Amino acid sequence: MSTCSTHLINIQICCFSKPIKESWDNRLTVQKNLENMGLAYDPNKAVSSVEGKSGKKRKGIKAHVVKSIEEDANELRENKLKIPKTQVLYLTNLMDKYGEDYKAMAKDPKNYYQETWKQIRAKIKTFKGIPEQYNEYLKRKGLEPTTTSAMEVETA
Repeated sequence: MSTCSTHLINIQICCFSKPIKESWDNRLTVQKNLENMGLAYDPNKAVSSVEGKSGKKRKGIKAHVVKSIEEDANELRENKLKIPKTQVLYLTNLMDKYGEDYKAMAKDPKNYYQETWKQIRAKIKTFKGIPEQYNEYLKRKGLEPTTTSAMEVETA
């Protein structure tokens, strides 16, 4: 008699979602666990089953898991993006020297990486979209810091 067939294998689930961890049953397979939670194991099969769905609810689905995952996904998260100090210094020097003339910035002798004017423009747009760093730059220049990020203003 082999020991493999008589003993359950203890599988540790590696998941960052607390509701999934709490609802996980180590005695079931991954596919069965996800099915019980109302989640898809195979996204291709899930899409085809949604199209042919008759509208009836399945018994035994842990709907609270799906609901809590959706709530977590819809929560607004704080933007933790920051540009390195050296790049901020480089971009602010270019902005001080050339203003909004991106083509002149591309020809600057300190443009060591030979970035195109569009690459520089994208980096400056990202920099303006980080209120912490951009407001600090505006304060240094003696201008009024913005309350909303420049990224939000441009998209609005």
